[in-house]
Amino acid sequence: MRRSARIIHNFMARLEQTLPPRSVPLGIGAIVLAVFLLSLSDALVKLTSDRLAAAQFFALRSAIAAGLILAATAAMNRLPQLRLQRPGWVLLRSGLLSTMWVAYYLALPAMSFALAAAALYTAPLFMAVFARIFLGEPIGRRRWAAIAMGLLGVILILRPDPSGLSALAALPFLAACCYALAAIVTWRHCPAERPLAMALNLNLVLGMTGGIALAALALFPPDPALAAAYPFAFRLWPALEGSDLMLVALLALFIVVIATAVAKAYQMAPSPVIGLFDNAYLAFAAIWSALFFHEMPDLAGGVGIGLIALAALLSVRGGRRKRR
Repeated sequence: MRRSARIIHNFMARLEQTLPPRSVPLGIGAIVLAVFLLSLSDALVKLTSDRLAAAQFFALRSAIAAGLILAATAAMNRLPQLRLQRPGWVLLRSGLLSTMWVAYYLALPAMSFALAAAALYTAPLFMAVFARIFLGEPIGRRRWAAIAMGLLGVILILRPDPSGLSALAALPFLAACCYALAAIVTWRHCPAERPLAMALNLNLVLGMTGGIALAALALFPPDPALAAAYPFAFRLWPALEGSDLMLVALLALFIVVIATAVAKAYQMAPSPVIGLFDNAYLAFAAIWSALFFHEMPDLAGGVGIGLIALAALLSVRGGRRKRR
């Protein structure tokens, strides 16, 4: 635990000290690293959702992740670096991201990985709209074309079947909306916050969310038929094996890196640009789908990935020209 905490602290401290406050290329690199780990985490959660429970998972993962962050900073005598500059905005951001994770993970066991990812990755469209509403950023023809190209790539990769939709299909769209709003809040109101401090705040909020859900399930047990139909959402505390605990600990380590990298990415570059590179999640999801769920991308999927990459590059070129 102490060795892992020291490794995390050294990596994050070096990251904060060496990276400039605003840099589009480095922001893109941070978000690609984050979505690589995020897609792997999501695939593992879906793969093991028959053995875990949502409230249990959020409480355990966040407790371990928060402990890693606190141990790392305490070991290096840098606890004051976890102090927030604008705690209200950071708390709002953490609440939005917590809602995103809860909504997405509750839908994941009941939907195909492809359908859930397709719904979630409408987030760039929400980001562009919210940036226009809240930040006054114009949405030019180039950016609209890039967004449309990216969404077309999503459709080609995943090709969701409308006949298979249910009420749960709304949850990933809610997650996409919350993620887009969190990105706007990070870019506009949290540029001076340390990413590790925001990661700690996020895990504390996620842990409290899991704790509240556990208390609610204990005080108000759900209908047995509902619990049997959606066990990941409504089970209280299933027994975990050693391998399950090790997996939760690994995902806790991932969430520390993910939360820090995402925060840094949206501090360094405009949210619509980072949002488009966020679509790298889909390429990684294709890899995990092949490995874990035996789904191989076809020709249309490869074309879709190319369209998403081209859309991201088109958006970055447009943003640089405007800033110049």
